[in-house]
Amino acid sequence: MKRLFPFVRMALPEWFEPAVEKVWLKMNDDATGHDFLHAVRVMELAVDIASQLGADRDIAMTAGLLHDYYRKEEKQTGRLHYGLEAIDGLRREFGPLLLPHLEEVRFERVMDVIARHEEYDFSRGESGGIQLSLDHQIVQDADRIDAIGAVGIARTFMFGGVHGLPLVEDGSLPDAVFDPTLRPQGSVYRHFYEKLLHLSNGMHTIIGKRIASERHQFLVCYIKQLKHELMLEPGDLDKYN
Repeated sequence: MKRLFPFVRMALPEWFEPAVEKVWLKMNDDATGHDFLHAVRVMELAVDIASQLGADRDIAMTAGLLHDYYRKEEKQTGRLHYGLEAIDGLRREFGPLLLPHLEEVRFERVMDVIARHEEYDFSRGESGGIQLSLDHQIVQDADRIDAIGAVGIARTFMFGGVHGLPLVEDGSLPDAVFDPTLRPQGSVYRHFYEKLLHLSNGMHTIIGKRIASERHQFLVCYIKQLKHELMLEPGDLDKYN
């Protein structure tokens, strides 16, 4: 049977197909690494994790698909894709499609998962300071797994190119602290250190930790080789192992 949407491997419930079509039409031409393919990967991985943990598959599926829906607007206006305006926009655009099945309580749980999916302990200088439900943990893990490993590296270069970031900055790398509320700055190389190398330690679920561990090792190996070819200072990547 021919697939209704490219890249989608899982069987979609009929009630969900109009939402997937809406996301496809909006996000299929994105070039920042936050495209329809990313949304699908996060959706399918979140559903897989939810299934293994006995969590709500519909919440994982819906939040996974919609979490980056307003990335284009964020780049154009600076308004956060998970901020209050974005969440209100999701309610207006997707409420009529999803409320008949999810009903209000579960739909609002989806909205809250999306609103909090960019919370990072390491960007706040905290450790374990953010309390999250299992629904939040599943979608955060799925989203962050897609930011490491080979796919994560590829997406980082897409993101850097669209935002005009150079490959590397001149001089030594500053102590970079990632802040999702700020416009991208620095370089692609810096982004590896300020965000990607921290992600595996922030996984919540046992499944997320297992998948992230393998991808993290690939990321570390890649950065070591990149440093060598760019003839940068060796630095200490062992602390990220």
